[in-house]
Amino acid sequence: MKSSQEIASLLEAKIAEVEAKLETLEKEILEIGPPADYDLRKRLEALKVEEKALRRNFEESMARGEPDSVRLEKIELLLDHIEREEASVHHEADFLHQANPSSVILAAQAASKALDLWQRAIKRVLGDHHPFGSSVFVNHTHADLVSDYGYSTPPSKSADTPKGEG
Repeated sequence: MKSSQEIASLLEAKIAEVEAKLETLEKEILEIGPPADYDLRKRLEALKVEEKALRRNFEESMARGEPDSVRLEKIELLLDHIEREEASVHHEADFLHQANPSSVILAAQAASKALDLWQRAIKRVLGDHHPFGSSVFVNHTHADLVSDYGYSTPPSKSADTPKGEG
């Protein structure tokens, strides 16, 4: 049979573990956000109060010297209750994390997909060549325009024709 000191050290380790679990559970509930987390926050606050009472009872029991077995059993029962309730709240928080995304998230994902689709279509049509905003006349000589695009000078009126005739 375990001595009271061994039981007390095990209880102290379990209490520290419960504190850590409650902290991580609080972070998970914050990630869920309102209004879905309202009931979970209330239950978490109740668990925190119970955990503080558990910690206080344990410390008072240890301060008296040799803890009695009846008080340690009550502390163990409260610890078991807190662990079960924490597991229940954690299960509900996991369920809420699996819920459908909000309409804002869906709209952002749809817009992102539409932009990606538009970019792929433009790339497929144009390839790596981007003619928007560029002119065929920029950085070309007259000889380049004639050879690439078949541009030739229009026949000019001869200088010997009078202006009125034509």
